[in-house]
Formats: sequence, C-alpha cells, structure tokens
Amino acid sequence: MLVGKSVPELILVRAMVVFFQYLGLLCFLYFWLILALAGVPGIAHPVSIVIEVIGAIEIIFYFAWFVPYRRRLQGPGLQPTELTREERRRFFSQGLDHAPDIEQYIRKWHCNAHLSDIRRENVKDWLMWALFEKQGNPGEHDEELEEYIANAEERAGVTIKEGYGDSTPLRLSFDPIDITHRSLVFYLIIGSLDFFATLVLFVRGFKFYRQPRGTFFSVFPWRPMTLLSPNESADPKLSYFVRPHTSTTQRPILFMHGIGVGMLPYLLWLWSVPKDVGILAIEILPVCSHICPPMQTTKELVDGMDAIIKQQNYNDFVFVGNSFGTLFVSPLLQRPEIAAKIDSVVLIDPVSLLLHLPAVAYNFTRRKPRWGNEWEIWFIATDPMVAQTLGRRFRWQDFILWTPQLQGKRTTVVLGGEDCVTDPDAVASYVYFGDLKYTRYDKIEWATTPARWTGRGELELMYLAGKDHGQAFLSIKDMPQIAKVVIAYTHLSGVMDSRQADVAKEEEELSQT
Repeated sequence: MLVGKSVPELILVRAMVVFFQYLGLLCFLYFWLILALAGVPGIAHPVSIVIEVIGAIEIIFYFAWFVPYRRRLQGPGLQPTELTREERRRFFSQGLDHAPDIEQYIRKWHCNAHLSDIRRENVKDWLMWALFEKQGNPGEHDEELEEYIANAEERAGVTIKEGYGDSTPLRLSFDPIDITHRSLVFYLIIGSLDFFATLVLFVRGFKFYRQPRGTFFSVFPWRPMTLLSPNESADPKLSYFVRPHTSTTQRPILFMHGIGVGMLPYLLWLWSVPKDVGILAIEILPVCSHICPPMQTTKELVDGMDAIIKQQNYNDFVFVGNSFGTLFVSPLLQRPEIAAKIDSVVLIDPVSLLLHLPAVAYNFTRRKPRWGNEWEIWFIATDPMVAQTLGRRFRWQDFILWTPQLQGKRTTVVLGGEDCVTDPDAVASYVYFGDLKYTRYDKIEWATTPARWTGRGELELMYLAGKDHGQAFLSIKDMPQIAKVVIAYTHLSGVMDSRQADVAKEEEELSQT
C-alpha cells in the first residue's frame, strides 16, 4: 500500500482505475467527440487512428474474453474435506475466545447489520459456510449449530431471535464475486514490469525455475522465461526465483510475496540482502495480476512448496511473508518435517493472524472505498484471478495462524498502526499481550517497539505508528527496518529470550526499584 488519504492521491488512484478499466470506452468516446468537433478529417488523423484501433481491440477483448471469463469465475469453488465436529467446535471456540467484542464480531460478519436484524437462521447460514463450507438447510447439523449460537449468546449476554432477519452474512465461497475488467494495455504493462523485475533479479544473481514449457500459453501476459529458462521447478504449478546460498554464518530466506504484481515491489529489499545469503522466492501467480490457472488446494500448495524446498536443499531457513504471503506459514508449520526446517519467522502486514475476525474479508470484498488507499485495495481485490482466489479457492481454516504455533521460533510481526486491511490494534494486542484486552493507551507502548526490538524475543512486535498496509516494507524510507529484522534472524549465532511484553514489564519493575 503506497498511497495515503490525501485528495491528490485519491484523484491519482481514481484516474488510474478509470483508465485501466474503461480504456476501450474512453477511446470510443474520443472517436465520437473528435467526429463531432473535427469531422472525418479529425478521425482520419494518424493519432486518432491509433486511438481508434486501440479502442476497437479493447472493446473486442472486453466482450469476447472478459464477459464470459467473469461468468466462468463465478462458478463453485473447492470442495474441501469436511471438518470433524471436534475441529469445528475448536475453531468456533477459538474465534469467540479471540474476539474483542462478541456482539460486534457477529454483527460485522453480517456486514455491520443491527443485532435486531440478525436472527438465528441468518447466523446458521453464516456458520454453515464458516464451519461446514455448505449452504442451505442445516438438516442434521441444526442441533450442533444451536449449540454454537447458545454459546455465543451466553458469552455476549444477548438473545438472538428465531427465524430470518434482514441481515445478510458474509460467505466468501457462495456470495457473488465482485470482478472488474482490466484492459489489454494494463496486462501489457504488467507483463513489462514482470520482465523488468526478472532482469533485475538476474543481475542480482537469481535464477528462475519455470513451470513446464507447455504451460506458456496458459499464463497471460506471456512470460518469456517460461520458454528460455533451463531450470524447471520441482512442482509443475509453481515457479520461483532462487539465489544460491553460500554463507557459512547465516541461514537462507524463504520469501512469500503479497497480492499485487509479484516480485516487483520487493526488488529494493531483495537487492539489499547480502549476496551470499540465499533467497528462495516462490510465486503465486493467481494473485500477481495475471490470467492463469486457479490457485491450487492448500494440500497441493504445501506439497509443491515442500518439493521446492527439498529441490533447493533448504534445511534451516528464515520464513518471511508479506500480507497474503503470511497465510502460508500456518500450513507449513502443520507439517512437522517442514516446521523443523523453519528457524524463525518474519510476518509483515500479516493477514493470517486473527483471520477469523471479519476485518480482512470485509475490507477486501465488501467495503465501499472512499480514500485512495481503499480504492487501491478495491482495485487489487477485484482483479479477476485475485477475486476468484479469495472467493472460491480460499479456505480460512487452513491459513489462520495462532501464536502458539510459533512457539520455539523467534518471530517478529511488523504491523502498520493505520493498516486498512486488518484490525491492527487487535493484532498488535494479540501479539504483544497474548490477548485482545487492550485500550487506546496501549498504542503508546506499542509505538516504542521498533526502538526496543532486539531479535531475541520469542515473539516480538514492531508496531509502526501511522503506517498503512504495505507502506513500511514497500517504501525506501522504512524498508531498512524490515531488512534489519530479517538479516538478524539469518545469523546462526542468534539466541531467543522471552516474550517482548514480559521483557518490557521486567524493565519497568526494575526502574521502579
């Protein structure tokens, strides 16, 4: 996230959105405007002819490709393995245990509806999606759902009335996907930027491991390195960049990128890492503004990543994830043979922590944008493949991360205090205190965490007051802080102490004696 909330930034983002979405229409309007003002000589001018040809191609692309493509992406998603009743009960209880306000928790999952508009059947529709990945009549599951609703009522001190209300729960797997058009010019720009990023990485010593050459035409914009690279990935559906690890005093890095344009936003950071420190950067193309096959199932993704890790002989590494990339740490840690290879973890703008809270789902798929940063998120989230990934290929139970999973591994969570995607205060409290019992005054203490960061805590917070989603990692000014964290974790001599909040408390007690 690079733009802020100023009016000029809002105008800039809105102008870019209109240009990339409606280029064909703009060219069409240009044709009629010039025809009205200058007649046939005007539309026959060489500049006009170029604009008219671009417009014709864009309009054909819209109707011949995008319209049927959008309809196809609305189809049903994955059919995951059903959770056991005990697993469902555990997920539901964990969700309530880690909700700042249970009444608000239920309301926000119903798109901020008033509690009087949320009835038992509405809640059952939501829980059928959240716990069963199903819709329709609960049938044999009705008794189990009543148990969950009664539990929530008791904890929240409210009564949910019988029947249906006017609210509509948020159910990503079944709700219509909000997909918006991208012009061919947009994809040509993305392809050019992708190729530029590849060249920069080559200069810095990276190699590209491609998908099979036969997949060249299944990805658009086309990627020349799929044909030219001599190296083939261990997984046919995952490509990646890797730089050989030659350091004897540091461990290599496994990096997972966020939603957007692949590796391009991370070039500055990747360039800053010492050349003898190996980096394995795996691509998830469905969230890289490409037209491509859909994202794999969680099991297929983890199997593929495991094969790639083994292909590069990574047996002791630092996991670094940004935004969407933080989702993969949980399924990787659930594989003991992979978890044993992860020495430490850096989560930047994490969406995986407290994923059960409605903030991420709502802000990506339901929020009506107002400021430039929100329009930027909206434009990214309505990309055809991104929207399908979030709405039809995503199972939140697979990716949610709880801090106990990180025990025994030095972990730093880097979080912007004004993050417009997550609930930053809830995440900060969960990381720093271990619960969600926080007040606005705690922000003052959190704001001191960058200066107090040591790299020795089992779980440390780096709370960047005033920063939005992505602003620290993707900016020249603040990126060195992130680089310092990652490099510190790569050193083989690193040691681990206790939780950051405990250290702060001990220091305070010592200062009072």
